[in-house]
Amino acid sequence: MKCLSLGMISARRFFTTLTIIVVYHGLALAQYKPPQVLNDPTYDYDKVLRFGFSLGANFMDFRVNTNNNFDENTDRLFADISNLIPGFNVNVVSDLRILPTLHLRFMPGLAFGQRNLSFYNYDGTLNTMMKMESSFIETPLTFKYSAVRKTNARPYVVAGANFRIDMAAYKKLNIEEGVYLRLTKGDFYYEFGVGCDFFLTYFKFSPEIKFSSGFLNVLAREKSDEGGEIYMNAIRGMQSQVIVIAFHFE
Repeated sequence: MKCLSLGMISARRFFTTLTIIVVYHGLALAQYKPPQVLNDPTYDYDKVLRFGFSLGANFMDFRVNTNNNFDENTDRLFADISNLIPGFNVNVVSDLRILPTLHLRFMPGLAFGQRNLSFYNYDGTLNTMMKMESSFIETPLTFKYSAVRKTNARPYVVAGANFRIDMAAYKKLNIEEGVYLRLTKGDFYYEFGVGCDFFLTYFKFSPEIKFSSGFLNVLAREKSDEGGEIYMNAIRGMQSQVIVIAFHFE
């Protein structure tokens, strides 16, 4: 009986020790994560200058400053953007590495979009609406600051400036065709946005959202011989604004 008791105690100690070893090993395996294999791990070091292309959608808007200088006997109109209409962007990407986490990017391209400017009477009823199409030649120059890369994805922020030339601003005033206002050709914009780099097997894919706001008043003050002053007098000034959702391939 004494040998049997000693045997049972030894077996219990054995199973207890084995259980502790298994649990400890299981916890160690649960906490251990194998290192992720990086796609193109020397991406930020082997080339100083890289190129690619970008496709995206834009939403153009105006910040309208209403003219409040009216006499009591003067007809009054108020202008505002009625809705946002998606447009299209295509750009060339040229990226200069300054530091592994800081890049200078020049992305010339074209942007096509439309804004519907609605004119309202003093009582709030709609008077008329003007479709204002824009075809921009844009030259954005921005700084890109990225997080330190540890996986195949890393977030980043961008900020910079953009000079846009509106090729559709050459339209002449024509009340019969619904052209009540005309825009200036060029404007400077400040830009900022966020995005994320995804390092794939053969290329880098980067979705990005960016906001642009113009510095200048883009309303061209011109005299009209067709009675369109009421529409121009309704607005003191307009600043152009653009939201861009882009997809970069590098």
